[in-house]
Amino acid sequence: MVATPYNVGMPTKPIRSVVALSITPAFVILFGCHGGSSSSGGTGGEIGSGTGGVTVAAGTGGGAAGASNHGSGGGAGTGGDTCWRPFSDQSPWNMPIASDAAVDATSTTLIADFSSIAGQTQFWINIQDYSVPVYWVDSTTTPMVTVTAGMGGTGFRIGAASVSVAAGSGLAPIPAGATPAAGSDMHLAIIDRGAHTEWGFWDAASGSSGWTAGEASTLDLAGTGVRPPERDTPWWAGHGPRACGYGLINGLITAEDLGCGAIEHALVIAYPHVRSRYYTPPASTAQGTTTDAIATRGVLCGGHIQLDPTLDVTALGLSATGVMIARALQKYGAFVGDYSGAVSLYADASATATAAYANGVLGNDTAQGIPLDRFRVLQIGTTYDNGN
Repeated sequence: MVATPYNVGMPTKPIRSVVALSITPAFVILFGCHGGSSSSGGTGGEIGSGTGGVTVAAGTGGGAAGASNHGSGGGAGTGGDTCWRPFSDQSPWNMPIASDAAVDATSTTLIADFSSIAGQTQFWINIQDYSVPVYWVDSTTTPMVTVTAGMGGTGFRIGAASVSVAAGSGLAPIPAGATPAAGSDMHLAIIDRGAHTEWGFWDAASGSSGWTAGEASTLDLAGTGVRPPERDTPWWAGHGPRACGYGLINGLITAEDLGCGAIEHALVIAYPHVRSRYYTPPASTAQGTTTDAIATRGVLCGGHIQLDPTLDVTALGLSATGVMIARALQKYGAFVGDYSGAVSLYADASATATAAYANGVLGNDTAQGIPLDRFRVLQIGTTYDNGN
């Protein structure tokens, strides 16, 4: 793909897109996403209930089978420790969709497009590449390393001489042997549950001169998980490692979710026709314009979609994990977060997580039986123009 520079004037604001982070006409960082296709089979339950859990390998972060008590990232007292999820219970990522939630007036048109993109009419779960490997650490004992970022977000502003400067550096507890995701996005997430912190990176790499990233930022996992809009001051606080500004743990399927028997949070979704230029909270930046992602069609960054809550997901031929995913999409929905060459969901891509997905627990095709034309777009709120 070819990046097109975008001159935003002064102060210089980077424009995030799936193909380019453009700081000035002279500074362009390329990046991309990916998808694919395949098929599945399985069992049932009903919306909002647990499935009894699936067996995951010990030591992978999987919770006790059958557990459904999710402690939130807001600290002790918000729930059990067996099944952890980031962010407060009031976070849009953790709030069940109301039974009387308003549907956007453009939903029918948006879903007709979403469900009929040539060659991409089924879900694909990114695992092996173009996903997010998560490394769970104790930042009080894991040595800190310096990460130099082309776009320094929150926590990575060391060396930035003024608010208009994009580049910066910061410290992160990246464990020895940590490896970014395969694929050109090269995402990497470091999570300290005790400190309620994510260190998230796009285009991460470790070389002879140390760690670098195209974008680096921390995220408070005890809060809402929503960054301020990029138009606010300071503008860099709105930027994150996803095109739409999210943290990498936001909406990610984990081995622990599957071991707990229920995914008790919204998912993140990416697809070819994500609307560019515009965004709505919980997004804080917009997808940049590309050949596929244009400003005149598609669900924008932050758009909230929901699988028809009346749909009997036990009749779709899904596996136990597929049913869990379908129920999460009914109960919490999914927020549009990025561009992808396929209609993509995301799962933890670390070695320990992928080992837990073995023997049919989770594969790229696990959600392919979920019909895309049975979604609806919930009412879109305040919309911002990112100018990209």
